[in-house]
Amino acid sequence: MLLPGAAVVTVTALIGATGQGTAPVRLDLVDNGTWLTDSATGTLIHLSGPAGRANAAVTVPGMAGRDLTVTSTTHKIVAVDPSAGQVFLVDPARLAAVGSAALRPGVAITSASGITYAVEAGAGRVQPLSADDLSPIGTALDLPAPLGAAAQSDDGTLWVPLRSTGTVVAVRDGVATPAAGPVAPPGNAIDVVLAGGRPVVVDSTARSLTTLGGPGAPGESGARAGARTVLPLSETPAPAGPELLVAPRTERGVVPLLDPVARRLYLADVDHGTVAATDLPGRDQEPGQGRPGVPVVQAGHAYVPESALGVVLDYDLAHGTFGAPVAVAAADGHARITVTVDDGQVWINDTAGPNAVLINDRGRTPISKQPPDLPGLPTGSAQPLPAAPPLPRPQQPRPDGTAHGQGAARPTPAATTTRTPTAATSSPGTGTRTGTEAEHDQTTSEPTRTPTTPPPRTPSPPPVTTHPVTTPPPSPTTGPSASPDGLPIE
Repeated sequence: MLLPGAAVVTVTALIGATGQGTAPVRLDLVDNGTWLTDSATGTLIHLSGPAGRANAAVTVPGMAGRDLTVTSTTHKIVAVDPSAGQVFLVDPARLAAVGSAALRPGVAITSASGITYAVEAGAGRVQPLSADDLSPIGTALDLPAPLGAAAQSDDGTLWVPLRSTGTVVAVRDGVATPAAGPVAPPGNAIDVVLAGGRPVVVDSTARSLTTLGGPGAPGESGARAGARTVLPLSETPAPAGPELLVAPRTERGVVPLLDPVARRLYLADVDHGTVAATDLPGRDQEPGQGRPGVPVVQAGHAYVPESALGVVLDYDLAHGTFGAPVAVAAADGHARITVTVDDGQVWINDTAGPNAVLINDRGRTPISKQPPDLPGLPTGSAQPLPAAPPLPRPQQPRPDGTAHGQGAARPTPAATTTRTPTAATSSPGTGTRTGTEAEHDQTTSEPTRTPTTPPPRTPSPPPVTTHPVTTPPPSPTTGPSASPDGLPIE
């Protein structure tokens, strides 16, 4: 079976040596792609970066109409319905959900370096999970609630902000240790994000960022450890001081943050302690027309989703200007657009609709998440595998020395092949072949072949006067029957 976009799909079919008709299949979806969600159908769709299209889907049972989030473990995909606390484990090799777990509403799943955690911010609980079946491992950590958004670095360390104390703990091997002293006043809305691999505390209340120091902080710069970057105040501060929108990670040191009420975008460079700010277009729009979403930065551009307008704003950092927005969906207010960065590529997804956009070095590529005959969609099953080949049947000798199976075989020219039979029952110039080889005979010339067994002692009667014999007596000089592969059947 070949899926659309076969450049990123590997299918291996192994037929058992005993020929029992089984065909185990392993399907791998390799890198340079991503998994996106479609809430209308409750599906996860894999999109190929090199092919620029969807090539597989997994339907999650009972999740149609639900908003799902996706994360990856070592070999599996985890789909989470945060509002219900329902977690599903998906095997991408089988394009099927293979397990589930019922956790508390608001749960977040994070995984890195083969270590998976379930983080319940409201309860202050951190539970290590098995990446194979989502079963609990060891003892859960009960931390002072509430927790802010946690981040897991590539070495598996989980950085958990404790809002009640204004501190951050690092969880390693089931043990939570203080990552640094207090980074914010108790009660401030703090979260942890990764900037170039380093944990950074975002304080929405104080409008500041603090780079964490201490042992285990990956990629930290000694001169910047513990440094604090303060965002400039907006000319028109938000009335209730809403929490800043920030992506969980950025590949470089520039962290994009968004004040959704003031419609102000901040670009904080934690490496140099500088901040640039700009107002989004449409700042004077009437209330109730929708708010922008979480921004991301990639390759010198900041992307801000505007679901109400069905577009994503594109801000050029070098020139300080907005370019043409990325069209994603109709401007009817029904779209729910997210923007993520995976493997250096920007993926734009309308979770409420069928459209997506890929942005990479080839430009902007619109992608349909539900092309016809996409394997795994709820409207159709996955493309079936080819039927296993039939078991070979013993070949019966004919009076003229040729072989036949279910009926008399008609002599045909010999096929050009690299197989060398170890035994044969046919006369020179004839052989036992598969249907593919027989078709190939019509286009190849007849080679000179040397018989591997002597001709039958009993002379064959003229073909025009002798009727086919279905069960002839065995001949003492007749060798064992040959299979379609030219090998003797024991």
